[in-house]
Amino acid sequence: MTSAQLSYGGLGLAVAVLVLTTVRWWRRGHQTPGAAALSGGLLIGLLSALCSGGLLGFAARYLTIEATNPLGNKLTGTGDLFAPAAPAGMTAGGGVATTLLLVVTVLAWRCCDAQLRRQITAGAVSGSAFGLAGGISGLAAVVLVPPVNAFGDQILSQVAAAYQ
Repeated sequence: MTSAQLSYGGLGLAVAVLVLTTVRWWRRGHQTPGAAALSGGLLIGLLSALCSGGLLGFAARYLTIEATNPLGNKLTGTGDLFAPAAPAGMTAGGGVATTLLLVVTVLAWRCCDAQLRRQITAGAVSGSAFGLAGGISGLAAVVLVPPVNAFGDQILSQVAAAYQ
């Protein structure tokens, strides 16, 4: 898969969406469900961008290349690109865990009201863009990827043990 790059305009748009969503959440009384929705969206967006391949990685990269970068570039007037992010080291188990997290996020999205849906979506859009920025993806590769890989590897080992 070719590496996708985040533009400065795309980063500006992702930060703006995240800040506006956070300010709106704060003004509405900073309730816990809103924080969980925004955090869950950020997490699934970031982990999807860190997937080296598959549908999740493709979707995160496509969203950034086709929507976030062009819109951000039009708003800021710059199309300069960040250096491409290095591979995060997510294993097959990490991909399984990320897919399960996506299923949970989609189920939560389906059960929420419109405000929480917007927060999940805003978090996912911002997270997928942040996952393509070198520094943020590097930090996530150190902090998030090892526990996600370990969790997914445990799931795969339990499934393998059940079929032996």
